[in-house]
Amino acid sequence: MESNLRSRRWGHLVSVEAIAELREFSESARSITIGAALPLNEIALHWNTAPEVFLEWLRLFASPPLRNRATLGGNLATASPIGDGAPLLLALDASMHLASQRGRRTIPLASFFTSYRRTVLAPDELIAAIEIPKPLPEFVRFYKVAKRRMDDISTVAAAMAMDWDASGNIARARFAFGGVAAVPLRVLAAEETVIGPHGGQRWNDAAVERVQTALGKTLDPISDHRGSAEYRIAVAKSLIAKFLWERREAAA
Repeated sequence: MESNLRSRRWGHLVSVEAIAELREFSESARSITIGAALPLNEIALHWNTAPEVFLEWLRLFASPPLRNRATLGGNLATASPIGDGAPLLLALDASMHLASQRGRRTIPLASFFTSYRRTVLAPDELIAAIEIPKPLPEFVRFYKVAKRRMDDISTVAAAMAMDWDASGNIARARFAFGGVAAVPLRVLAAEETVIGPHGGQRWNDAAVERVQTALGKTLDPISDHRGSAEYRIAVAKSLIAKFLWERREAAA
């Protein structure tokens, strides 16, 4: 896009696909670590214990030829607010491993995006890997709303994850969105409405309404040819209700 639509040109282009360290994949009892330059389709080959939501997300990510080349590192580094990679990884509490000649550092993905198409990456840094902690959430869903189901840019993308304690109260909640602000984001205010200072609550219609109210106060989308700001907020709210409905279906 930078070249085709904005006519940008660079004096030097550097390929990192031959750097073996950036194409590594490992899984331990504590986490899954994905090299930033490992193509998406190769992640699926390595991660044979991946949850179904990852495979569903992967099928909605661009097209098969692009998935043979596209990487998580590239998708996240562009910092697009409508990129499909960030919402799911935010819902999974992913971290970023950044590397430079000065050493390495690890930051939460939720802290990686600073403003529209801007990140915390220093000029001499690159993304080395993405790490997803274990245990994975009990219930996770990814939603992509676009004009076409396959091979299209999202109008709104969302990923939601939830865990419950032994009493059936919400122990952890993650609501992550793309296309509703200048950056991909976890809506912390929405998460707090179902956890709160005094512990978790039930995931029910009342909780959905509280989350939807928080979304209405927090989200700040733009209007463009894919959808108005009002439409994007309405879609985000409807996906919260869908998450509850799918949880009920799964628990039935």
